[in-house]
Amino acid sequence: MEKTINIGWGKRSIAPDRPAPIPGQFNMRVSMGSYKPVLANALTIENGDDAVIFVSCDAVSVSPEILKMAQDLLTKEVPGLPVEKIILNATHTHAGPGDRDMSAYPYQVDVMTTEEIRTFLSRQIADAVKESWEKRAPGSIAYGYGFATTGHSRRVIYSDDYGLRGNNAKPGLAIHGHGVMYGNTNDTMFESYEAGTESYINLLYTYDEAGKLSGAIINVPCPSQTNEHAWQFHASFWNNVREKLTAVYGEIGVIGQAAAAGDLSPRQLHYLAAEKRRYALKYKKQMEAYFKNPLKHPKEYSEADELRQQEYDVLEMMRAEDIANRIVAAFEEVKSWAEQEKFSAPVLKHEVHTAELARRMFPQVMMEEEKRNLENFMKEEYLTEGDKWDVLFHNSILYSKRFRCGSVVSRYDLQEKQPTITSDIHAVRIGNIAFATNRFELYMDYQHRIQARSPFEQTFIVQLVTGPNGSGSYLATERGEANKGYSASPYCNQVSPKGGQQLVEETLKILEGMK
Repeated sequence: MEKTINIGWGKRSIAPDRPAPIPGQFNMRVSMGSYKPVLANALTIENGDDAVIFVSCDAVSVSPEILKMAQDLLTKEVPGLPVEKIILNATHTHAGPGDRDMSAYPYQVDVMTTEEIRTFLSRQIADAVKESWEKRAPGSIAYGYGFATTGHSRRVIYSDDYGLRGNNAKPGLAIHGHGVMYGNTNDTMFESYEAGTESYINLLYTYDEAGKLSGAIINVPCPSQTNEHAWQFHASFWNNVREKLTAVYGEIGVIGQAAAAGDLSPRQLHYLAAEKRRYALKYKKQMEAYFKNPLKHPKEYSEADELRQQEYDVLEMMRAEDIANRIVAAFEEVKSWAEQEKFSAPVLKHEVHTAELARRMFPQVMMEEEKRNLENFMKEEYLTEGDKWDVLFHNSILYSKRFRCGSVVSRYDLQEKQPTITSDIHAVRIGNIAFATNRFELYMDYQHRIQARSPFEQTFIVQLVTGPNGSGSYLATERGEANKGYSASPYCNQVSPKGGQQLVEETLKILEGMK
């Protein structure tokens, strides 16, 4: 007979009070305060025999070093808390704090060091987990799925090879072919999108012993990267979702998870004019409110440039609002029928595994080309004077190009000696549903391969989960690799499509063993 589950929620701000790195682009940004909250939300579910601790962070990714530091804090401060059962995922907002090392290039702005930001983030994450553990009490769960369009394919396919068109080489950034991320669809050679649109949304609701809603896991196939060039903290559409749910239910917990969405984004590309009209009519009051409190940017713009920047920003803000409305509508629709069947003593199993995944190999001719690219970038000099924002922009992009070309060169020497990459997998069974994690920005097809063969009624795929062996890196499909483009080149891929299928098979093997 299964035991009653105990449920606890916790949260902490992860916005430091000093300028911090905001990673997510080739150029580094430094925070200019918070526009909206960025949080670490934690949910503990345990029954005395096993446990799972979900943590979602409003960040582009979370490094293994931060996870390890948080686990060390919890081991010292909370005896008995199973730190290995923490599932730490990034929502993939491009406007959250990160611990990227900026010491490799000159800059002239005040910013927290890597050690300082790691110390801060690990403390906040540990405190959120600690709160959720200490507040756990008997409760129940309900679950279901609904429909909410959140992510669209961001990989445009052309009938010709875009990489062979004129001056399209982007060494250190992308290797184009028939595929281009965010390519222009108003092009005579536009053929299709590489992926479709995933409309499913998976939901798990938690209730206290009296049957009152205490929170939810919301799993959507979309990274939270509206306003991905912002210089102020905010969590993209998760801010809007949390605000709307709080208005109805009060302070409930929300774990935001990105399902497989490495080839998806909140941005639709071929219907932009219609989208702008939709927002102008539908969100007139919200747009007016935004223009009274626009996002801050570090540089002074001309009046015309400032207007263009604000028009871009408000479009992204309204896109987040529109997505949040769809998520909340699905939340309410699923809740209306899912909570008719609550489970206070579901089967709870949580296993942590590692898998050896085939590395993405590439030929010597590519290594030699990237070596030449690296040599050219090394001849370019970092700026040491001038406008501090120009210095930061130039130097961080140059560093990114050097790093990406250099990584291809160094990996060529490793690929025969170390043909696999170790990756962490969490698998969780809660009654008749399952969660399966991966470290990657995982292309959508892999999710479908797992879900179609999973032995459970619903399988929540959670990408960008940090483990001891890493976090991040795109994992492209076979057709993605063939089409090339950003996110599907050796610059972006550590693991090959063969390794992607190995991830599928290993995940299914673990899930089958938990049934």
